[in-house]
Formats: sequence, C-alpha cells, structure tokens
Amino acid sequence: MACALAALSGTAFAAPSSSTVSGAAQAVILTPLAIAPIDTLSFGQLTRPTAAGTVVLSPSGTITTTGGVITSTAIAQTVRRGPGTFAVVGEAGRAFSVDLPTVAILRRGTRNMRLSAFRSNWTSGDVFSTTRTYALSVGATLNVGANQTTGTYTGTYVVTVTYQ
Repeated sequence: MACALAALSGTAFAAPSSSTVSGAAQAVILTPLAIAPIDTLSFGQLTRPTAAGTVVLSPSGTITTTGGVITSTAIAQTVRRGPGTFAVVGEAGRAFSVDLPTVAILRRGTRNMRLSAFRSNWTSGDVFSTTRTYALSVGATLNVGANQTTGTYTGTYVVTVTYQ
C-alpha cells in the first residue's frame, strides 16, 4: 500500500477548468444598386443602303459606318443620335461591374436589324464617387441589311450592374 501511495504522490491531478470568450460579429448593409435610363441608344436617321453594312456608335457618341451604310451630318436629324446613357447609384467608394448583352434586336413589324458588339465607358476597377453616382454610356453596332425596309425600328437591351 505504501508503494501505491508513493506512486500516486508523483501523479498530478488537473482540476476541471473552462474558459469563455465572446466572438465578434458584424453585418454591413450596402446602399442598394439602382440604375435608371436617361437617353435612348439612338443611331439617328440613315439613308436606306443598297448594300449591307454597319453603323458603329461608340459610348462617347462617335459614329462610323461600313459597307453600304451612309450616315452624314448632311442628313437633318429630327431625333437624337447618341449612346444610351444611364444614371447608376451605389455605395461611395465601392467597385462594381457592368454586364451588357451580346445581341439585341430592333424591330419594325416583321422586319428587324441586329445590335451587336455592345460596349460602355465602364472599365474594370471603376468605383462610385463620393456623390454615389456613375454616368454610364453604352454604344453598339447596328447591322443594316441591303435595301433595309424604311421606317422606325425599336427594341430593348438589358444592362446589369453588380457590386464586386
């Protein structure tokens, strides 16, 4: 028995213990993104071409043509010609991205013209200013067929803005 007590006397017994700590938690609610159209993406008035071609409208409003399409300042414009513009509102200093469609269709009855190569003035890394606004401009390429039926062609396209 003395040997057993001697053996136990060298063993330390740990008293039960516990430790408690509080963890931090948080949530940040961002200003919801909002986008509103200001100006219509408008290629203006064109003369019906005898050969197919394109009208390229840049986000800055520059117009160039290819093929049989002719657009000229000599053609009196009774409608605005220029990029689509949007007012985008979000959290100041926050980065965002802009997604544009690949293709959209302008229609006049059963006739149509295709919009393609959409582009905007947004560049990767753009952030909302301290005023929480961003002026977005959108251009595209209008594909005009040979002897395209005369008249007004209309359609829509989708612009998506997302926080990064």
